Amino acid sequence: MLGRDLLEADAVRAFEVFAEHRSFTAAAAVLHLSQPSLHAKIGRLQTALGVPLYERHGRGLRLTVAGERLAVFARDAGRRADDLVAQLHAGAAPITLAAGRGTFRWVVSDGLRRLGATGRPVRVRTADREAALGAVTSGQVDVAVVAHDRPPPALESRQIAVYPQTLVVARRHPLARRGSVRVVDLDGLALVVPPPERVHRRTLERALGDAGVSWQVAAEVDGWDLLVHFAAIGLGATVVNGCVRPPRGLVAVPIEDLPVVRYWAAWRPERGALADDVLEHLVPAQAPA
Repeated sequence: MLGRDLLEADAVRAFEVFAEHRSFTAAAAVLHLSQPSLHAKIGRLQTALGVPLYERHGRGLRLTVAGERLAVFARDAGRRADDLVAQLHAGAAPITLAAGRGTFRWVVSDGLRRLGATGRPVRVRTADREAALGAVTSGQVDVAVVAHDRPPPALESRQIAVYPQTLVVARRHPLARRGSVRVVDLDGLALVVPPPERVHRRTLERALGDAGVSWQVAAEVDGWDLLVHFAAIGLGATVVNGCVRPPRGLVAVPIEDLPVVRYWAAWRPERGALADDVLEHLVPAQAPA
């Protein structure tokens, strides 16, 4: 049997599941096959294509370059099948999105609600920037929403929102009455900040250092919700993206000389039609331009 013939058979579906789990045992269970049957099926596919699709790596398995390419092909084929079935039944094709927890909560939450109201099935995956873009590149998700730098040129992308960085302080704090502040105005503050490895923390520390600002770490926590929560219970002020709505009793004041934070939607060119269809719903309704 020619490689092309096998690519048009159920071996592609079998390899898609194997590529996801990197385990014959787990993939066989999902496919309701015996492990020897799955092993033989992928072995025939590998032989017909004439290239190795996976290799041993320590105690596990990993895909070769050819295997990664076939996995992308398999995922695209599966998604096109989903699209066709939805169209045949006058329904909307499902879409899978990847983003960080804060992005889902504060940037695209309303967009996801609008998408759901159209009847389109929506699946989500929480992931940091690197993992989200990797999931798009590998065909595991349709669209990723990431912050800061524009996604790599191999992906199509569109800026969907821009927010200032804001200082969140108690309503009674002297800076709360200001229309905006500058980095030097944070001198002497105790700040609730993300862990040192986070981009937000590194950017903030660099700006504070460049401005000669003296400050103290009030607490280190991960996630916008906890940053503003600890500010609300009085541990210190915090700096968050302007999309984050502060709890009652706190005020968010824009910081003029910190860079704005840009959010991008990214997708593979092969999923462009689907991305175009959902972006009009995904863009925050009141995102600053």
